[in-house]
Amino acid sequence: MKLSIVIFLCCLLLSSGAYAKSPRWLHHLAARNVGIQLRQDSSKASSRSSITSSVASKTSASESSSITSGIGSPVGEVSTTTVSSPATESDSTASSSISVDPRSPAGGVSMITPAITDSETYIKVGDYATFSWTYTSLIVSPSAVNVEAYCSVNDYYYPIAENLTVKDTSYVWNTSGYQETATIPLLVAEYTLYIYDASSNPSSIASPGHLAAYDNLNFGVYTPQPYTPLNEYQCATCSGSFSLIERNVLRGTLAISVIACLFTILFMIR
Repeated sequence: MKLSIVIFLCCLLLSSGAYAKSPRWLHHLAARNVGIQLRQDSSKASSRSSITSSVASKTSASESSSITSGIGSPVGEVSTTTVSSPATESDSTASSSISVDPRSPAGGVSMITPAITDSETYIKVGDYATFSWTYTSLIVSPSAVNVEAYCSVNDYYYPIAENLTVKDTSYVWNTSGYQETATIPLLVAEYTLYIYDASSNPSSIASPGHLAAYDNLNFGVYTPQPYTPLNEYQCATCSGSFSLIERNVLRGTLAISVIACLFTILFMIR
């Protein structure tokens, strides 16, 4: 009986010691498991962070590449601003102005062909008429020059050449071609040659240094008549009666004859 009691007490003591040690053992075990879990979570977080940063760097690199190349950039998410570089001196247009002394004379034209000193000039319709000239005292060059022939009979300016440059100082006028296509044909009359600034008009007054209208050349234009035999020719302006000079000569001759006859009769009577 005593032996069983002693065994029972030993069992109690052993069980109480194990019970006292079990919380501490369980605590260490739990702490160990928590440390392992924390280390695992930290390693997972660090790996996730490295993966995320790697993906972000790759994404930013691809986006920057897309922005740079302009290919594959997402629509509506990436906006680019183009900044134009400042224009260089060669690209800029320099505005220049010409200062003209108000005391300067207006520019003029000096005719070469036909010369102003030549005798009367006649142009036959069907021929080529040549006009050449030079500019004098011209400071501001006109952008275009017109050449026209003015006829006072019908008060019309016949265009010879239009929008010539200042370097074009000679022109050949094809009167035959003009006459065939003109709505107002050339008349047999006297004409005045005009050379003036196309941005102005023939009657305007030019500023100093600018081109003044030229109108100092007169020439005649005539139309050739078809050949007519002499025996069939009829003068439209001729008359069968005596002209005034012929009548005066005849009257003088008759008067002298009458006076001579009177003196002769008087001399014979005496």
